[in-house]
Amino acid sequence: MDYYSTLGLQRGATDADIKKAYRSMAMKHHPDRGGDEKKFKEISQAYEFLCDPQKKQMIDSGMDPTRQQQGGGFYHQGGGNPFEFHFGGAPGMDDLFGQAFGFGFRNQMRKNRTLNVNVELTLNDVIAGKELNAELSVPGGQSKIVNISIPPGVQHGQQIRYQGIGDQSMRDVPAGDLIVNVYVKAHPEFYREDDDIITEKRVDVWQAMLGSAIAISTVDGKNLTINIPHGTQPDTVLSCKGEGIPNMRTRVRGNLLVRIKVDIPKNLSKSQLQKIQEIRDGV
Repeated sequence: MDYYSTLGLQRGATDADIKKAYRSMAMKHHPDRGGDEKKFKEISQAYEFLCDPQKKQMIDSGMDPTRQQQGGGFYHQGGGNPFEFHFGGAPGMDDLFGQAFGFGFRNQMRKNRTLNVNVELTLNDVIAGKELNAELSVPGGQSKIVNISIPPGVQHGQQIRYQGIGDQSMRDVPAGDLIVNVYVKAHPEFYREDDDIITEKRVDVWQAMLGSAIAISTVDGKNLTINIPHGTQPDTVLSCKGEGIPNMRTRVRGNLLVRIKVDIPKNLSKSQLQKIQEIRDGV
């Protein structure tokens, strides 16, 4: 599968190009809008892969990211344990010094291994934050349960380091760290831009001309009513303050931005067209 061509892109496309292409094609092919469900899934998968730096690098190298590599996967695709782990490979400087100067010095320099875990979140998880328990497999066939708290506002592809809760198999040296790699699933109706959430809402031409109040649901399940002013033009963006993503530093939420799409009637009768013409001509 050519993930670039699925989004209508050429190899070398920028992150901004990928995001823009996904928005356009996802809206066009969403099943709720009469699109093909299989095509929509392909578009969503292509977007998720190309937004993941590791998978994008694999794709650019001609590799298939859906095939898990031996020794640790890149991204869990559903089913089984929802976490993948990456264990260290080549020895670090502490091991080299230890080999050169003896066991006592090596113990002073060494540290338990840093573990990696991949966590898949929904957009709602990003808004609310998420706390979960992860079972970590550590060297020696042991396992342990750790509590992971993902803060609100986290970005797709972001790494979070938790000090001292990684590998602890060697008791006489400091505990290793745990690195959590965050992946956010694409949402069929909403997408993120910085701290804002953007969606589209379709109204008919009469609602746009005369004004109307319409209902809208947010990502986190709130039911809102927004006012469409009379004379609203296609692609007008209305803002719902404070219904976006919490900023990781300030905790202040961005906005929900609603782009208005206007449906023009196609099957008007002759008498209806005549009345519209009369209105236009001021008759």
